[in-house]
Amino acid sequence: MTVNKHLQATDAEIAEVEMDRKFEELYDGIESLDDRIANRIGDLTFRQEDVESSIDNAQEDIIDLNSEVVELRETVEDLQDTIQELQDKLEELTDG
Repeated sequence: MTVNKHLQATDAEIAEVEMDRKFEELYDGIESLDDRIANRIGDLTFRQEDVESSIDNAQEDIIDLNSEVVELRETVEDLQDTIQELQDKLEELTDG
């Protein structure tokens, strides 16, 4: 009976060691997943910041282009006025 109790204790110890090993495997797996998730979040954050920066740059470019369009329209209007003045003078010279 003493040997049987000793074997039972050994079985219990083996079961406990096996549970500890499984717990460590699970914990290591969770740590690994946590690391992978943290890395993925870091990658996505970097990409998001890159996209936001690109959007900001594009918006600035659009503002600059709009300003250039306004300036070009004013130049075209000035040229149209100059052409009209020249046409008026040409008419005066040819009629006069």
